[in-house]
Amino acid sequence: YSEPYDKVRRLLSEARRASGMTQAEIADILGTPQSFVSKYELGERRLDVIEVARISHVLGVDAFDLLSQIGFGSDNILNRWSVSANDLTDLIDANPSLRGMMFGYVAELKLRQLWLSDGEVRYLGKADDHDRANKGDHIIEYRGNRFIVESKSLQSRMTTEDDGIWRGKAQVDASDRRTIALEDGSQFTTTLLKVGEFDVLAVNCFAFRGRWDFVSAKNADLPRSSFRRYPAHIRRQLIASLVNVSWPPEPPFTDSLTKVLDGLILDRKRVVP
Repeated sequence: YSEPYDKVRRLLSEARRASGMTQAEIADILGTPQSFVSKYELGERRLDVIEVARISHVLGVDAFDLLSQIGFGSDNILNRWSVSANDLTDLIDANPSLRGMMFGYVAELKLRQLWLSDGEVRYLGKADDHDRANKGDHIIEYRGNRFIVESKSLQSRMTTEDDGIWRGKAQVDASDRRTIALEDGSQFTTTLLKVGEFDVLAVNCFAFRGRWDFVSAKNADLPRSSFRRYPAHIRRQLIASLVNVSWPPEPPFTDSLTKVLDGLILDRKRVVP
């Protein structure tokens, strides 16, 4: 008899009327007497969560969307915009550019959640998206050291699987042309990322198995550009646009971010006089 349950009851009743189905028709599909439908609509019978899910399915409504409407003070974007999870899914599926943008942000969120669960890694913030001069999506701290991490995703159409080994490519570039400074102080315009411009490349491997697996590698260990229109001395200062990634990970990648960070700390100690 609680207010939230009463709202569920009313929403189911409204959904049935909106569908044009009678109580008898719903009952027939559910394999129950018509009185079952009548009693839950009147509040004389309490439904469990499985029954709510079955009835929602018959009515053609999303059980999650229905239950989310009962409130409990929740404020999510679906309630705020009055759209259903199915509506949002349809929008994303119908608009590849929107899907790509949303997927990238979700991947960054999952990566941050992974770092925060480690305990030793502290997330310090995200770099300015509008700063074209510097690349690197995230700033983290580990054992008193700060690191810049560039986050990328696999190209979903370039993945293959053979005997449990997944292979694909990550596009590791800046997406837009920008001017960078080379070792000799000269300026060069390119879409490629620069060696040493960030510390760690993290690639989400969701396209392989539909799981939020991540692999990471040192910037210094990534392959260099092979773009023949660039002179050799410039190619060695730029990271390749496409980088091979596998699962299980193969060098230079590993599924342990802290292993990469420990290696970077050792590298820094070696160069300190």
